[in-house]
Amino acid sequence: MTLDSLVHRVMSLFNLVVTWIGLRGSNDINVEIVYKSSDFIIVNKPEDVFTNNHNKARPSLDVLLGKKYPHLVNSNLEHSFYFVHRLDFVTSGVLCIALNKRACAKASGAMQKRISRKYYIALVRGHVSKDHLDMTDSIGYCAREAEGNRKMCTVDKVCCTGPRDAHTRLVVLERGVFMSYPATKVLLQLITGRRHQIRVHCSTIGHTIVGDYTYSGRKDTSPSRTFLHSYRLELGVDGINVQTIDPFTKAKLNGLWIPVEYINGAGDDCFRLFDSYS
Repeated sequence: MTLDSLVHRVMSLFNLVVTWIGLRGSNDINVEIVYKSSDFIIVNKPEDVFTNNHNKARPSLDVLLGKKYPHLVNSNLEHSFYFVHRLDFVTSGVLCIALNKRACAKASGAMQKRISRKYYIALVRGHVSKDHLDMTDSIGYCAREAEGNRKMCTVDKVCCTGPRDAHTRLVVLERGVFMSYPATKVLLQLITGRRHQIRVHCSTIGHTIVGDYTYSGRKDTSPSRTFLHSYRLELGVDGINVQTIDPFTKAKLNGLWIPVEYINGAGDDCFRLFDSYS
């Protein structure tokens, strides 16, 4: 085992232990419900929480929702609920859970046909020079890291295996500084849904997401989290459009993020920009 691999495994174990036994113990994690009907629950997932996993000692949405709504648990399902899509462990924000098979099929179909629209907010390292970007590099698994967290990479890398088409759109909201270093707040539209897609595409253009240990070459360790948030979901089913508050404002981050240049607001006009740029 190389020194880098050892350090990575130790850091991963440390982060899981802190999450499990620290201040964010599973009994203390509050899951905000942003939409609820007879067919769907849409939550604002906290960062550093699994969507679902087999180790019930680790905080995950299936366990947390099961405690909150025990009468909605489906004992025939491995993870208690129909998860229409997933968010990375490090990613916070809007996540849709179906409460029955029919609703899950409708929502999954809308996502597969790209009727659904998913938008994310992120802070990235450096100042993105262009106000909007289309990122279309195909993404596959990194053969050098076949175990562990299954890192992904773009098709131009020699180690890339099984690449698939990937498409992310980016609009700059603000340029400024995060903890005294240049950073940019961006709004992103996920056109396809590959594993780690936004994180890989941002890293590929030289603007890794703030706090992304995995795609910063294991160097970005000082921030308290990875600054990627699922901001808005237009499900394309039952007229469901859900949006959270922006968690990365100067006030929310206690002044760690200081915007200097304002390009776009994160409102309806900005969402329409994606259509005009397509």
